Amino acid sequence: MRQFKHQTVLVTGAAAGIGRGLCLALCRHGAWVYAADIQEDKLEELEAAATGPGSITPVALDVSNAGQFEETFARILEDHETLDLVINNAGIVVGGDFRDTGLDEIERITEINYWGVMYGTKLAYDIMTEQRQGHIVNVASPAGVMPVPLSTAYSATKHAVVGLSHSLREEAALYGVKVSTVMPGMVKSELWEHAINAGDYDYKEEMEKTSLSQITAEQAAKEILKGIARNQRDIIFPRVNKAIVEAYRRMPELMTPVVTRPLLKSLKESLKSD
Repeated sequence: MRQFKHQTVLVTGAAAGIGRGLCLALCRHGAWVYAADIQEDKLEELEAAATGPGSITPVALDVSNAGQFEETFARILEDHETLDLVINNAGIVVGGDFRDTGLDEIERITEINYWGVMYGTKLAYDIMTEQRQGHIVNVASPAGVMPVPLSTAYSATKHAVVGLSHSLREEAALYGVKVSTVMPGMVKSELWEHAINAGDYDYKEEMEKTSLSQITAEQAAKEILKGIARNQRDIIFPRVNKAIVEAYRRMPELMTPVVTRPLLKSLKESLKSD
């Protein structure tokens, strides 16, 4: 995709999963990628694995820290004088009965999934509106448009990301700035292994019980970049995930039990045994 050549790009959550896949793909397309994460050792591995005419610059960044975001954007502008693309990808999951979910866990997921995206969006937007160009891409989830029981705090943050992105897209167009929302299906990554589990819930085990097939981070990156190139409002993939989201949007009352019943099975069983 030629349009990414010589573009300056910031990708958060770059050390693994979708973020890593995006960085490698963008580098192959000739972009100057700033790969941001708190896992600095994995960023070094990412830089070493990169191929292509672009570049990958590791950046230590805690997305819950607005000051670190400001420093990162200042560095990019000092190096290249422009900011073309920001992909707010960093996120975590909290799973389990909401009764067992602590306030500290809710605060943590909100800091990363909501404030991390808000900081990255707002600070990038201020730069891009001055430039009169740029593209902000926020990675949400189908959980941002549908109910996902036993991931209530996670779903809440992703609903916020969708609302932020859809609303800002309409404003941003007046300044020549684009905004897209990503809603990926099941992607193979370390996200589940690092999940915060409330009570005795096992997020990874429960996700693996679903009938939905997983795609690779490389496949996800390809779909996302294709959607960015087309300036899609919503980048939803794979096909089965898109079909489920579209069906829910058209028939929410009919689809709610379809999408929630499998997720509630374990909770119902535990309540019966109490």
